Amino acid sequence: MLGTTGVGRIAFIIPTGPGTVPSHQPVIHPVNYLMDDGTIVVRTSPYTMLGNTLTGEVAFEVDDLAPWLTRGWSVLVTGRLAPVDDPDESIALQRGGQLRPWAEGQRNLFLRITPRQVTGRRIT
Repeated sequence: MLGTTGVGRIAFIIPTGPGTVPSHQPVIHPVNYLMDDGTIVVRTSPYTMLGNTLTGEVAFEVDDLAPWLTRGWSVLVTGRLAPVDDPDESIALQRGGQLRPWAEGQRNLFLRITPRQVTGRRIT
């Protein structure tokens, strides 16, 4: 099911400004993605909140819901986020053209989620 759609949501933790409590907060961003050998690859800019995060534990969710039929499914992945550091791999991902972000601007940073746990549910 992860391979049937190209848009998901990534949840990650960002630091908040000095003197605020809590010192970190969760955020969720919609992202375009592709499946690559059992991992999830997203493409962003290094100047975004996600691009500034680069590494850490994240949650990633995709779904396909039909509210008028009261059915659908969702898949939740938790795992480790890390940049794609190999320049040849980044070039191949860019040239492949399969991962086209909807967001405007230059998106030349590829991040990979290596799943630790995959769960899901189907509502029929």
